[in-house]
Amino acid sequence: MSSQQTLKQFFAVKVLEIPRYQRSYAWENQNVRELFEDIKEAIETKSQHYLGTVVLSKTHNPGVYTVVDGQQRLTTLLMFIASIIRKLPKVNDQEFYHRLYINDGETFKLTPLERDRDFYFQLLDLKPAVAHQLEPRNKSQRLLLNAFEEIENLTQHHIPDPRVFLASVEALSLLEFIEKDESDAIRIFQTVNDRGRELSRMDKMKSLLFYFSDKYLDRKYDDEINRGFAEIFELYDEIKLIAERQSVNVLSSKQFAEDDLLRHHHICFSEESYDPTGQEVLDNVKRGLYELRKGKNAKAQLDEYISAYLESLVGYVKAFSQVVRGVEQHGEYYKLFSIQGLSAVLYPVIAQLEKCGFLDQLLPKRGVSVLRMLEVIDLRVFKVREYAGRKHVAEFSFRLNNEAWSIQEIEDHLVWFNAFEIGDARFKDYLTNFDYYKQTGLLRALFVDYCESLRGQDYSLTELQSLMEKNPTIEHILSQSPRFKPKSFGFSNDQDFEEHLNLLGNLTLLEKKLNSSAQNADLGAKASVYAKSTLKMTSSLGTDLATLKVFGKKELAARGRDLADDLAKRWPA
Repeated sequence: MSSQQTLKQFFAVKVLEIPRYQRSYAWENQNVRELFEDIKEAIETKSQHYLGTVVLSKTHNPGVYTVVDGQQRLTTLLMFIASIIRKLPKVNDQEFYHRLYINDGETFKLTPLERDRDFYFQLLDLKPAVAHQLEPRNKSQRLLLNAFEEIENLTQHHIPDPRVFLASVEALSLLEFIEKDESDAIRIFQTVNDRGRELSRMDKMKSLLFYFSDKYLDRKYDDEINRGFAEIFELYDEIKLIAERQSVNVLSSKQFAEDDLLRHHHICFSEESYDPTGQEVLDNVKRGLYELRKGKNAKAQLDEYISAYLESLVGYVKAFSQVVRGVEQHGEYYKLFSIQGLSAVLYPVIAQLEKCGFLDQLLPKRGVSVLRMLEVIDLRVFKVREYAGRKHVAEFSFRLNNEAWSIQEIEDHLVWFNAFEIGDARFKDYLTNFDYYKQTGLLRALFVDYCESLRGQDYSLTELQSLMEKNPTIEHILSQSPRFKPKSFGFSNDQDFEEHLNLLGNLTLLEKKLNSSAQNADLGAKASVYAKSTLKMTSSLGTDLATLKVFGKKELAARGRDLADDLAKRWPA
């Protein structure tokens, strides 16, 4: 059932709830400003502006509906309305509109997801001056607070008459779809969604599973699909939040989306591709379902496939989220993700090893954890060689998901793969002769590890976090913009100096504040700066420079060989 209504008509007789399977609030300030500009345009042109569609499903309680599509717009609109209400001159008007749009007693017109509920209700009732005192506990709450502050700024400085603006908001038009069943509402949503961002492949996968559950299995998996994808969306938000807090660059970037979880899981689930796109994953599952539909035991086979796929996908995301939680709990996880920056190609492997219970086990022969072995492989194979072994990693991920392994078999396989891709002699040669220009993650990992070797113990998680807060940067001992003649330091010419500039022997790790004071200083001044560093390798270097008072091509090469010897032993095949 559909009808076109004004916003006032829409809210007059409804109580709305956001169902658990929906994703959290996700609008950025740009989305808020665009909505504000739409409303302003409607006022200026005196037109009835169309807000798009809202898809609802009925509940067991009359007048109460779940929001299948439209929660981002409705949530933001109610924050706008709450902001305008606070600016109305008459208290009676404020109370009337508050009951109409915000809450009447304990009944709120829109109830968001449980994890954001209290935070959102506080925002609607708060005065702007104290909003900053709220402490967001997750990403969606931070986005809600950002939207609230942006709305307050817009309504404070760009609305001359709040009554006129509120009347214009009430007159906004939307197309409402109301379905008796959530699964029907979700299909309507997939069909008519005409605003906001493009649907993700994860959304479309959910819809695809719903379709086959409803059409061929008497809706057997509807509730399970809802619960499973609700958990996936929650875990994805948690992954992003931890990544932002702990500076996990790959995961915190906008390039990493929920579709990447879909892709990485499919590498474990299917042998079709070792680097599928989100669309290829969707097409692969769709093709498989349609083929099963044609078989003699179609219903049983579809039942088995949907059950297995859903369990596998949710299990993968849960395992990967558990790995990411480790970044805030254990130093070795923090080093791997926040300092070294684990290559995304290894995400399926690390998730499967966690899922199988192997990740924190000790390798019987090596005496190190599986996690440490992955750290070694990531650095040697994917940081140094960069493009090696991707297909093999995908095959290993699939086998981990579909075969039974022992810890000894895991060790044998990882050790073989590491040595096969890059042997010790070749790795040592890379370390010595590699041009480390812009290889910050690789160098941070090597140098933090080397500092641990010099101090005789690993850094704790707190020490690592404190170190990274100081933003250690790569320091060139002989400066990139030298004030000296390269020949006076043993180099044949300028080109010879350039070829040695980014080699291991000319580099160290230095806190950013100290690095900015070192700049292009001479070696004597740099020795004094290095001595202040909390990093053992750099403070020791300061002592050496102050004692020897010389550092040229010969010393650079010798230091590079010594570092390469030590690091090759600490990162063995």
